[in-house]
Amino acid sequence: MTPSLENVMGIWLALMSAAVFGLVTVADKRLISVNMPNLSSFYLIIVITLYGHTGLAIVVSGIPDQLPLAHLLLAGIAGLFWGASLWTMFIGYRFEEASRASAVIHTFPVFVALLAMPFLGEILSIAQWFAILIVVVGAFSISLRSSAVSLFTINKAFPILIAASIFTALAHVSGKYALEKIEVEFVYAVRNFCMATFLAMFSRPKDTVTVIHALKNPQTLALVIIGEMILAPIGIFLNVAASSLGAISIVSTVTASRPFFVFLYGSILSVGPFRLLEESIDIRTLSIKAVSIALIIGGIALLSFG
Repeated sequence: MTPSLENVMGIWLALMSAAVFGLVTVADKRLISVNMPNLSSFYLIIVITLYGHTGLAIVVSGIPDQLPLAHLLLAGIAGLFWGASLWTMFIGYRFEEASRASAVIHTFPVFVALLAMPFLGEILSIAQWFAILIVVVGAFSISLRSSAVSLFTINKAFPILIAASIFTALAHVSGKYALEKIEVEFVYAVRNFCMATFLAMFSRPKDTVTVIHALKNPQTLALVIIGEMILAPIGIFLNVAASSLGAISIVSTVTASRPFFVFLYGSILSVGPFRLLEESIDIRTLSIKAVSIALIIGGIALLSFG
């Protein structure tokens, strides 16, 4: 089956979104682990930037004349699910190694595909199902360190991480439903607003002082401006645009290639003059990641041409 032009465009936009979010993830890693004193102050930075870009989007594009209530509601719910996904992901990171946590979370395209069939009427070919599984396996394995064993040890982190994966899937599916009747720009604004509102519940008033103090550090300020104020909104908009064009099962699968870009950027920024991160880049690790990258690229190629 030859994929439609819209699906192909959706794949490319989703890939661009994953590439941008790879940079955002690297910036977030540095902010959370080094620059920000606590997680709630980091949430406050996200909340402020999301509210700011919500207002900017509405000023630029306006409010549509026709806003079907059900689709508007689902746009808001999608934003809440995105907020819940981020929140549960960071909770999972407290109890589990980030590499293992990321691997579990990136099983979400399977949940998206399963949900999209009954709720959106999407039908996938056998080749597309195979491609989804290939990308998931690639994203899953690229997130792991070579020494990672007993990944599925049932501890308190595992259900939290599965919840993060399911929240991510629900966000994709509900957002796709909203996009059937509402313009991309307004869904983007509603998603930002509701995601910010959810995360605002986990910030504290005293975090304002903490953020102001932290931003006096030039590196922190640069990471916030580049990662949260510039790149994150671009990544979100590309993801929403991709979802409006392609089948959400396929778009979400391509989005799951983010660990490849995180590994690429993280490796570059762990050597030479940068030294922002401390990623392992030994030969054994690189060889394992090479196989993972081949799986991701192969799966996306199969989705594009299969």
